Amino acid sequence: MKIILVRHGLSEANIGRYYSLDDTKLDKNGYEILDKTSKNLEKYDIDHVYTSNLLRSQQTAKRLGFNDFTIDVRLNELDFGNFKGKLFEDMKKEEAQFFKEKEKDVFNVKYPDGESRVDLIKRTSEFLDELVKKDENALCVSHCIAIKSTLFWILKDLEDWDSFWLENGSITVFNISNGKKVIEAINIL
Repeated sequence: MKIILVRHGLSEANIGRYYSLDDTKLDKNGYEILDKTSKNLEKYDIDHVYTSNLLRSQQTAKRLGFNDFTIDVRLNELDFGNFKGKLFEDMKKEEAQFFKEKEKDVFNVKYPDGESRVDLIKRTSEFLDELVKKDENALCVSHCIAIKSTLFWILKDLEDWDSFWLENGSITVFNISNGKKVIEAINIL
């Protein structure tokens, strides 16, 4: 079985450099990238499509030609809590102490009223474990940090976290066979 993860298309928040809200929309400037993503997905047999419950992932699924999908909150982006809707640059100034603490323990520090990276890895891993039990080829439309966290469902050394970046519209593929989990591809554009 294959688990195919797609990062949502370019969003208004990506362009505006702010922490996304649940209803942040795709930006039309990113549609061309999703058209390429759609062509790249043609080589995969997809049994079921899942999206997060955030608007931009659902818009992405539809742009890719998938109107029938299951929403699962475990595919949501890292919950940035009180930072949602605020500019990155402003928060670095206003919440300097938070970022100092986060540097010391990047995986366990939670965003105020949000979650930590460890929380996210646990949440996405539970979702992937459930998919394996279903034994279906699944397309999952999600978000950068959420997809990045799924890599650590397979990888065990969190020290490698900063070794990965996922572009908008990129495809990451896991191949699950005979109980073995293999990262087949990362960041296909």
